[in-house]
Amino acid sequence: MDDWVFTIRQRLRRSKRRLKFSAAALLFFRYRYLIGFILFGFLSIIVELVLLAAAIPNTWSANLRTVTAFAAGLLVSYVLNASLNFQVPRQHFWATFFRFAVVSVASFLLNMSVLGFVQAELDTSYAISRLVTSGILFLLAYYVHRKLTFRLDRNFGIAVYASPKEHVRRVFLKVGRNCDHVHVDLVDKSFDSNAEVDLKKIQLARSLWPSVPFALHLMTRRPQCWIEATLPYVDWYLFSLASDNPLEPLIAQCHLANKKVGVVWHVADPLHQLYAYLAHVDFVMVLGIAKPGFSGQKIAPLALDVINMLERIRSRYQFELMFDGSVNSETVSAIPARYVVAASSVLKAAQPARVIYTLKTGARHERRAA
Repeated sequence: MDDWVFTIRQRLRRSKRRLKFSAAALLFFRYRYLIGFILFGFLSIIVELVLLAAAIPNTWSANLRTVTAFAAGLLVSYVLNASLNFQVPRQHFWATFFRFAVVSVASFLLNMSVLGFVQAELDTSYAISRLVTSGILFLLAYYVHRKLTFRLDRNFGIAVYASPKEHVRRVFLKVGRNCDHVHVDLVDKSFDSNAEVDLKKIQLARSLWPSVPFALHLMTRRPQCWIEATLPYVDWYLFSLASDNPLEPLIAQCHLANKKVGVVWHVADPLHQLYAYLAHVDFVMVLGIAKPGFSGQKIAPLALDVINMLERIRSRYQFELMFDGSVNSETVSAIPARYVVAASSVLKAAQPARVIYTLKTGARHERRAA
């Protein structure tokens, strides 16, 4: 009996250590951009101050010395952030640098105005005042840079089923708050004769993820039957092209209810059917595998061709692209979609948080490491 109790206690201790490690790893992955931004920002200011103190001639005017040192620090900060932190792809390098420079110059001018006040009030040197004011304005600069400069992250959705067999709480324990939206697949008997629907799973998921958008993919030939019952819990509706109900009235109904709407193209659907809806929807989702819901399938080459074609014409219609089906660490870099949906690649992973952030960054870190 004592041996049994001892074994249980040992397992509990190991479980707690794993949980602590997972929590620490999760915190690092969640805030690693911020951590890197802080380190590289501090380093750039040190470079700026060293140049002012020891490298830039004192014969130059004060303004010229300040601007030159700032420009050098800006360049250091951008190169480090772009190459090591956010790992900006080559094709976006100069466009991203332009945005970074504009935001940084605006931040610097604001910094200089605050710096004058700090120097007058605290009677400190330029170096100390620069560090203090940079710290005060840091979070504002970081927020603007994340929104405008380094805006290449994917929007990750965890897939759950509105089915009696779905273990929603188990999914939540694996994923936690790390998804950007929840993607609910509702499959009824008009799509699969063996399917069962349980709307309580949507309500349960909504209670677990109360602050993220919910997308409902209606995998049914009669989507109209499910709209009224799900309106309180759903933010985005995704309609399959293979529908017996006309989609135009349903799209209008959802828009009137302040819901976003999308259409879903599957490899079995004629591509020309998609074009009628492009000007009227918020999302176009591509289902990249032949049999949704079954793991181990490869992405159909046609699906990749279609998602790339849609990316080329997307700006004409202003819709966002989604992709669902075999999204994992190896495939995500080839999928030019802002919104990606996954389930098994995350839920079956030893470290779900690591896989999630790989998907959210388009596997840029992994490609560089390889």
